[in-house]
This record gives sequence, C-alpha cells and structure tokens, in this order.
Amino acid sequence: MALQTIANPVQVQQKIRRSLFHGFLFPCADAETAKALISAHAKECSSATHNCFAYICGYRQEIQYYSDSGEPHGTAGKPLLNALRGAELTNVLAIVSRYYGGVKLGVPGLIEAYGSTAEQAVAQAELIPAIEQSRFIVIAEYALVEQLSSMVQSLQGTVLEAIWTERAELTLLVPVQTAGKLKEFLDGLRRQSRLDYRYEET
Repeated sequence: MALQTIANPVQVQQKIRRSLFHGFLFPCADAETAKALISAHAKECSSATHNCFAYICGYRQEIQYYSDSGEPHGTAGKPLLNALRGAELTNVLAIVSRYYGGVKLGVPGLIEAYGSTAEQAVAQAELIPAIEQSRFIVIAEYALVEQLSSMVQSLQGTVLEAIWTERAELTLLVPVQTAGKLKEFLDGLRRQSRLDYRYEET
C-alpha cells in the first residue's frame, strides 16, 4: 500500500439543514503535533457546537485516533477516520467544526454530514507520497541555524520546530534515505563542540 499525505492545510465548508460543517485538514508528523493542533483549533473555534476530529500518523498508519466531541457515539469521529483511511492517508489530522442550526440530523444524517465534509476536504487536498522520515533534535549556536536550515532543505527535509533559549533547539525531519548525510554533517559540527543532537526514526 502506497500511503500519501497532504502538502498543505485545507479548509472546506458545507451547510446541511441549517447546520454549518466547517472541515479542516492539517499535515501532522506525529500524535503530539496533532494534539497541539486540536488544542489550538478548539480555542480558535470555541463558538462551534462540536469540534470533532480524527488523525492517522506513522508510515504504517500505526497511530489512529478519533473523537466524537459530544456528538452521538460513532457519528462524527469515526466517519472522519474512515475518510482518511479510504484515501490511504497518513500523517494527517481532520477536524470538522459543526455550528448547529436548530435542526436535528439523526444518526445517519450526522454520519453522512461529517463523512462527506472530510471527503470534500481530501478531494481538494494536494496529495504527496508519505516518505518515511528521520527526526533529529539539535541544540546549536544561533550562528549555525541558517547553515543547518539550508542543509536540511537541500536534503528535502524540514525544520519542524524551533525553540529559542540560550541556544537554538531545532527539530529536523529528513527522509530516511538522506538521514546519513545529515548525521555526517552534524557529527562534524559536534566534534567542534558547536552543537549536540540526538537522532530517532519516526
């Protein structure tokens, strides 16, 4: 099975019997990122009646989770998860915010509404191959940040997160196939005592 993920966030919306269903897709490298996105979304869309979600992470889809967020059991989160699984996606979070319009949809109506909103979002997403990544946590001098970012970009990787304290703490993701080159580069700088790092496969 050739899994895919999404290149960029996606938003869609549809109105069904006076309820507004606002759908979102976010790329997420891991469950921790998904949880942070869910928390931020809940604050941003706090006026929604329900913020239901599902996410799949891992290059064998080993992490799968969903929440009905107060809707009847099985009517919201599971349809979202099924839409992601049906499209053979991973490292993606789906959230659908419902703004209740005063008309009850019933269990079949809710399943259809949440599922179709997620499917519309997937249909609009730019899909790309899900390439297995290696993660590096690097603590470095500020002067090295630009050089590190450039190196990661040349290896088709990304700077997932940057924390600025006395030194820069960078979370880097690069394809497994290019991880050896980055490790060699970082080892050279570590020998000069200019940084430290740890390596882990995602």
